[in-house]
Amino acid sequence: MEVWIADTEFLELDRQLEGMMALLPAAEREKALRFRKREDSLRCTVGRLLIHTLAAERLGRVDMSLRFSEYGKPFFACENAVQFSLSHAGKLVVLAFGDVPLGVDVEERRPCNWRELASVFGAEEQSLLRRSEDSLGMFYRLWTVWEAFSKEEGLGLVIFENGDAIMDYGSETIHHQSRTLRFRSWETPGYTMSVCAEQLGEIRLRCLSSEDWNQILMVNRGSSPPERKKGVEKEFN
Repeated sequence: MEVWIADTEFLELDRQLEGMMALLPAAEREKALRFRKREDSLRCTVGRLLIHTLAAERLGRVDMSLRFSEYGKPFFACENAVQFSLSHAGKLVVLAFGDVPLGVDVEERRPCNWRELASVFGAEEQSLLRRSEDSLGMFYRLWTVWEAFSKEEGLGLVIFENGDAIMDYGSETIHHQSRTLRFRSWETPGYTMSVCAEQLGEIRLRCLSSEDWNQILMVNRGSSPPERKKGVEKEFN
């Protein structure tokens, strides 16, 4: 599995927004323009450019069509395609991909009414929150795990309503019906991220550099960028 992490502030992408939108197909550009807030348009645009780049690198077509599940999970419209999941929060846009269905979630750690939100958690999560010296941080770790799990399942947070998924935080597993899924979490200043899939081997975190982003733009312009150097694995730990 590989995870691309685009820090829109570090990459100074806001000032490039109009030019990046111009690289999107008309329908996707119109969707990005419908957002009232510029930062939402930016995250949408960056996410789409990452997906198109993944399609170009793994499927040979930057314009590969997307389909959507009943609950809005996107996937490539061809058989045996690379699996992916997209998430964004604050200044970060994250794309995880691999050979098996997966989910990723990133959240910006901000003060919130976590006690009310955590009411949907199960017994183990509630116990972890009570015992934690950093309840807010633990809440975000648990929340991103459940979000990533719901994205892997393609069901959205309706999964909470069923109550038939059980988390074992110590072993980093979730048991759901006849399946056992694994998860992993990372933290960086201000953010928490988790991924979930049935199989989690080596996970390569790639914090995109300015050079990486220039190559992504070249791909979306239909150019052939030079071979990308080994990714920078930093920030998340």
